[in-house]
Amino acid sequence: MRSGGRETAAQQPITDDTLVAELADLWLRQLRAESRLENTTINEYERVLSKLVIPQLGALRLREVTTSRIDSVLENLRAQSLNRQRKVKVITGAMLEMAMGHGALTVHPVRQAAGVERPHSETRSLTLVDLATVRAAVQAWMAKVRPGPKASGDTADLIDLMLATGARIGEVLALRWSDVDLDSAQPSLTIGGTVKTEPSMGTYRKPIPEASTSFMYLALPELAAKVLRRRRDSAPGNPIDAVFPTRNGTWQQVNNVERRWRQIRKDTGLEWVTPHAFRGLLA
Repeated sequence: MRSGGRETAAQQPITDDTLVAELADLWLRQLRAESRLENTTINEYERVLSKLVIPQLGALRLREVTTSRIDSVLENLRAQSLNRQRKVKVITGAMLEMAMGHGALTVHPVRQAAGVERPHSETRSLTLVDLATVRAAVQAWMAKVRPGPKASGDTADLIDLMLATGARIGEVLALRWSDVDLDSAQPSLTIGGTVKTEPSMGTYRKPIPEASTSFMYLALPELAAKVLRRRRDSAPGNPIDAVFPTRNGTWQQVNNVERRWRQIRKDTGLEWVTPHAFRGLLA
């Protein structure tokens, strides 16, 4: 889908005869030319469009994109995943704003489409008892013999660090030993980066500006300090100074950790325990 060019939509007319697939190309090209959004965000838009939208709507001309067609696409996606349904509605709606701006549409079909409704579920907080259960389940899962590649032993330590710091998965994966002080009377660390993955750049550590609210100096509770001391004393060095490197000495991908945790939750009956439930419990 990606053209790689810098031509803007203003240089190519958009009419009610334009194909949805053509509009998608123009919209993505304009987003890249404007440079307002991160490449990872635009890449995700492109992935959603190419995988979920273009196969169903790409051959339609804009005049053929009706609210009923959008509703049909969203209803099909609802059976697969509410998250997919939500992404498609938001991204398709933003793309069609370009067509509205060029007068190719007089009515925005996504705005008139049915809402994306999530089933109501009772909010459940993670307690210290739950924490002990989760940690035991993770350790048991890690020790279980299963076919395929051996699971990374980092999962339990990652969970403990998320609990102790309130940091996101990408922020914990981006920790370097230079960000950690375990020798002072009060152990601490600095959340000063996050891990990103882009097709053109691979997986890399992106610094967080000190002026950002995400940049944090944190005192460490004993649980976290103990985990980090053990890793420091037992883990070999790596060229990127990462606390949680891959076996090849590179940055771990956030998606891999999220996928591993989803599998643990499924196998141990802990589906309700999302990564967000960890954040800040022990901070």
